[in-house]
Amino acid sequence: MVNQPTPAYRRRALLSSIGVGATASFAGCLGGDDSEPDDENGNGDDANGDADENGDDDAEFEQAADFPDERECAVCSMVAGEYPDWNAQLIHEDGHREYFCSSGCLAAYYGAPEEFGGPDSEIEGVWVTDYETGELIDGTEAYFVEVTAEDHVDDIMMRNPTPFADREDAEAFVDEFEEYDDDDIITLESFDRELGEFYRGRFFDDDGDDGHDNGHNHSLHAA
Repeated sequence: MVNQPTPAYRRRALLSSIGVGATASFAGCLGGDDSEPDDENGNGDDANGDADENGDDDAEFEQAADFPDERECAVCSMVAGEYPDWNAQLIHEDGHREYFCSSGCLAAYYGAPEEFGGPDSEIEGVWVTDYETGELIDGTEAYFVEVTAEDHVDDIMMRNPTPFADREDAEAFVDEFEEYDDDDIITLESFDRELGEFYRGRFFDDDGDDGHDNGHNHSLHAA
């Protein structure tokens, strides 16, 4: 029998209505300017409001942006802002920002941005939703549990690397399941193409992993 998380990990439902309301209230402020047209995904040079005309965009690289209304996940095309309990985002050094419905889609993009139309620019900042609090946290400092079974977490897209702000919370989650141990706790440094294909392989162009091989324990934890 598969072990299920304790009620401590079921505290997310009330956060959904709050997150959706906040998304709608800020959506009107997040369009690009008229100097650069958006592409078919709405990704103009300033489509995300990341920089003003004076180039004073330092703050934008240090914090998450509000999720634009109707902006699709860069990987699966679901509307990212509709999933505040799970969504994520990142920004490239050139100011290009992408939004995701979940950490699994972020993992796919982070490991291979070119597969999803990402620019040839280093990724500067990453934010993910903490599983414990439902708040966006700095993904570069987060801990992720490599969840491998679809019924271990009741989240969207069935399976994601589950984010935690504190390692102690990640360890407590791991302790709930016989299938995991501390080696299944990873950081952003372990996010590569292989991990992305494990979680979202069906969205890659090649014929790799279809993302549903539950027997594969993809552990990239570095000692």
